[in-house]
Amino acid sequence: MTSPIPDDGIRRSKTGIPLPGPERPSRPDWALDETDLHKSMDSVPLFMSSLPEDASDNPLIQALQDLAYDGTPEEVAENFKNQGNECFKQGKKFYKDALLFYTNGLEVFCKDDKLNETLYVNRAACNLHFGNYRKVLTDCAHALKLNPKNVKALFRSAKALFALEMFPEALDCCEHALLNDPDNQPVKDEQAKIKAEFERREKIRIEKELREQKIREKKLLIEGALEKRGIRTAATPGFKPDHPHEIQLDQELNQLTVPTFFLYPEHNESDLIQAFNEQDTIGEQLAEIFYEAAPWDPEHKYKPETVQTYFETEDQGGNIGLMKVGLNVKFLTVLTHKKHVLRDGLARFIVVPKEDTQWKKDWLAKYGK
Repeated sequence: MTSPIPDDGIRRSKTGIPLPGPERPSRPDWALDETDLHKSMDSVPLFMSSLPEDASDNPLIQALQDLAYDGTPEEVAENFKNQGNECFKQGKKFYKDALLFYTNGLEVFCKDDKLNETLYVNRAACNLHFGNYRKVLTDCAHALKLNPKNVKALFRSAKALFALEMFPEALDCCEHALLNDPDNQPVKDEQAKIKAEFERREKIRIEKELREQKIREKKLLIEGALEKRGIRTAATPGFKPDHPHEIQLDQELNQLTVPTFFLYPEHNESDLIQAFNEQDTIGEQLAEIFYEAAPWDPEHKYKPETVQTYFETEDQGGNIGLMKVGLNVKFLTVLTHKKHVLRDGLARFIVVPKEDTQWKKDWLAKYGK
């Protein structure tokens, strides 16, 4: 026979021991969740580890907050400091709460300089974790104003300055910290790290400056050589060369070499000569180019003696023309011609067959010839 169910709804044995079964009532709504007690306690204002976003709408939470400010400013600030320290000790997950507690402590504006100094330094530790380096420096500056010998403030300032790549200032903070605490190993380690990175960056900076200085000096020498020879130059706005070659000056021989294009419009082909020496003749350069037949000239029709070479002229008004160049003409003679312009650091020659063809007549007609 089934045991009668008492008024409390719990079925028991004859000896009074509660028995399992569907008749056992569920836990009341106000009971804490026994499977996640920590989470449940965090929902109770008295046990909250951090405040919810709608805290201002909750009268109970507001009442508990008012209790936090009960006491003298020094007592309240001390209480916030201790709460912040407890949060900080629990790990990174609670640093945000710690930062809030330290801020609350500072906003009390107590008259205890030592306590305020600690609150600033502790808040700086939180901001350092979050990467708020400017705030770290501001908090540490306040702490150092209260106590210029605060090693923690100097140490955290050094770490923030290092992160901001302000290496001399970071080293200065380390030096001041070690003056007050010569055996502080963390400061020594930080100092060594900053010094190593600073020296590495300085080496890179100096090497870069030397490279740039050499480039500037080289450019000035080349500009001087061009001007001395009377070579006209010009730059096309927005022009970017599709090759890495530049005008070079052999200072020992006092000779220029210029990257030069030889264009073959009949076949829509070209050759780039990386360094055409100003003392070489047009014929010498063509002999090198046509020593072997080009893929586009399998019959080897293009030879120094079977082609005609031209360069484009440009007068002061910008009018373009065409001038024939003999095989024995030196490159320098072309460069210094009054109608030749060395544009964008490149020389250009146009090479066409000597024989008269309809293509050649049409091509010359473009230049009014």
